[in-house]
Amino acid sequence: MFLLAFVSLVLLPNLLFSQENGSLSKWKDIDLKRLDWYSIQGFQKEYIQGFNESGPSVLKIETFPIVLNQLYNTPVSDKLQEFTVQTSFELTEETKKDIFVSPIRLFLSFIGENWEIYLNGHLLRREIHLSPEGKMKERRSFRDLELIVDSSLLQEGKNTLVFHLLGDAPGILLSQDNFLTPTNLDLGFYVNGDYTLGIEYDFSRQIGMLINLSLNTIYIFFGLYHLLIFSKRRADKYNLYFGVFSISMAIYSLSRSSIIFDFVQDTSLITRMEYGSVALLAPLFLLFLHDYFYGSTLPKWPILSISSLSFVIFFFSLLAPFRYLITSLRIWQISIIPSLVYMLYFMGKAVYLKKKDSSVMAISLFIIVFLAVYDLLDSMFFRLGFRFMQFAYLLFVISLTTILANRFIALYRQSEDLNIELSHQKLELARQKNAFFRFVPMQFLSVLGKDSAVDVNLGDSALREMSVLFTDIRSFTTISEKMTPEENFRFINGYLARMEPLIQKYEGFVDKFMGDAILALFSSEKSATSDTTWDGKSAADRAVLAAIEMRRRVRELTEEVKEGHGHIKGVRIGIGINTGNLMLGTVGSSHRLDTTVIGDTVNVASRLESLTNLYKADILVTQNTLSSLTIADELAVREVDSVVVKGKSQPIVIYEIYESDDPHIRKLKDATLPLISRGIILYKVGNFKEALLNFEQALKVYPEDIVAILYRKRCQEYIESPPLGNWIGVQHLLEK
Repeated sequence: MFLLAFVSLVLLPNLLFSQENGSLSKWKDIDLKRLDWYSIQGFQKEYIQGFNESGPSVLKIETFPIVLNQLYNTPVSDKLQEFTVQTSFELTEETKKDIFVSPIRLFLSFIGENWEIYLNGHLLRREIHLSPEGKMKERRSFRDLELIVDSSLLQEGKNTLVFHLLGDAPGILLSQDNFLTPTNLDLGFYVNGDYTLGIEYDFSRQIGMLINLSLNTIYIFFGLYHLLIFSKRRADKYNLYFGVFSISMAIYSLSRSSIIFDFVQDTSLITRMEYGSVALLAPLFLLFLHDYFYGSTLPKWPILSISSLSFVIFFFSLLAPFRYLITSLRIWQISIIPSLVYMLYFMGKAVYLKKKDSSVMAISLFIIVFLAVYDLLDSMFFRLGFRFMQFAYLLFVISLTTILANRFIALYRQSEDLNIELSHQKLELARQKNAFFRFVPMQFLSVLGKDSAVDVNLGDSALREMSVLFTDIRSFTTISEKMTPEENFRFINGYLARMEPLIQKYEGFVDKFMGDAILALFSSEKSATSDTTWDGKSAADRAVLAAIEMRRRVRELTEEVKEGHGHIKGVRIGIGINTGNLMLGTVGSSHRLDTTVIGDTVNVASRLESLTNLYKADILVTQNTLSSLTIADELAVREVDSVVVKGKSQPIVIYEIYESDDPHIRKLKDATLPLISRGIILYKVGNFKEALLNFEQALKVYPEDIVAILYRKRCQEYIESPPLGNWIGVQHLLEK
């Protein structure tokens, strides 16, 4: 699209104009290279009209290109060299009288370094920039220079073109051989290209400029693309090498086009760009090939040697005085030959070893090397000025794009397959993780200070202060006998499924399910995921609140059981809660692990749950738990007993939480609370008669109160047979 627009807006008007011009004029374009050329050292004012071609100091130039330092074997010097070059052509009277619709164009493929051009003594253009000391301030070497010449300057008969040229002498002498001596090539007409005076518009120049611009854009884009990939994936260094290589190729190609001369005033910068960028191409390409085929292994010594020399040439081209710059070019021209040979060897070895993509890349590389050799010969001998390397690189870019596209497609397919496999593995791992946490709660790992199940080892343990809740279904054996095995499991699982969420609601976790029994733990430590609802609530608070809600939920469950199993009268549970230090850890063997909690705190909670059946109380707590409550004043609590449970020597005070009792039972217990409390105090101090009176009065209000019945019986026994020894009001229990 851009090419069509360019042709339409720029080339087509010129085409029509030139055709019209050609139809009106009998002018024939003059190929200046076919004329006789003469040169003389120095310049004088009168030379603008032309000098005597038969003079003793005049040298006739036989062939193009014209490199004046080579032509005159200029010795090494730091002085500015000055030459005058001229040629002449004849115009007939008929041609002179012809009317030109458009001006005449003078086209020069190359001219440098400082210069001025005269036609029949008239200045056409001046590009001489000298300091007061006579040194060049700026170099103005041009490629594809086009000057518009006023046709009125032409004259019938002989017309003379005079070129006043200035430039540096050779900076260093390596050999008497012209080939090895790095002379200043820019002084004169270095390129053996087109030198024309005419009116015909050469479309190939505009098309060539457009192609060059397009290629440079492609190369820069391709280079930046690979550098971006490298920034995201540092392991693949070949993206870095190829990205810098592409940008270097773009700079080299741009430095050899006519476009850049319209923007850069001092053309020595363009020359430095050309020599520096071309020096980087071979090492970057070799490093790219090595990393592409062999990964991050250290390159062999030939690549390291070529790279080292090339980078020295690169920095020399950028930093050395300009008059020595041609030295770096000559060294590069000599060194590139073994580089190209090694490149072919390297690529051939890759093909022999059947490296992936090596065959396609080898074909492209062979074409690149072939055309690079041509460009090298042209720069050293032919000097036609046209370079094929940039087009060969385009072919390689296309090949590499195809390779990378195929690799991307293959990687994409592999990625899809891998993603599917990873998804399956992820689901399986999630399933296994969920299965693990169904056996071991995540909170247990958190208490142990572990982030993952794989971090857990045999013997891991931690000492923590916690509230332990122990509960089971009363008389479950009797209930289970009335159900089938399937109904038993369905009933138990239904019951446990209703209880666990209530424990989790109050930030507790189930340590174990033991048949119809549940062992749950409530930690006093805050976790990162703790619900702010329970801020300020102790572990004992949350354990008691969970127990109350569990008791109420069982009441609802009782109605469901009665509907499903008419032969079952109801379900009741007992809950024991104790607070204190305990050990959490892992037990087992190297083949199988289990988590457990150990300590008196756990044992006492279990004993309390057993005592709920004795006292016909749903929830029993110890003095430690009651002391840890911050919500004790909001609950219905009464003291039940002071006992020494089997296996222990220290007495514990037991309290009943009757907050979840049926409303009428709770009213009765509230009414008898003062009598029961006073009776227990009198009982503990050994005043059994007064204690008995309080318990009997309580039974008149609430005859079914098991606590009052037990104390009445004890008081009656101790009145008849007083206890021996130091009485402290503690009951020793012989059963669990």
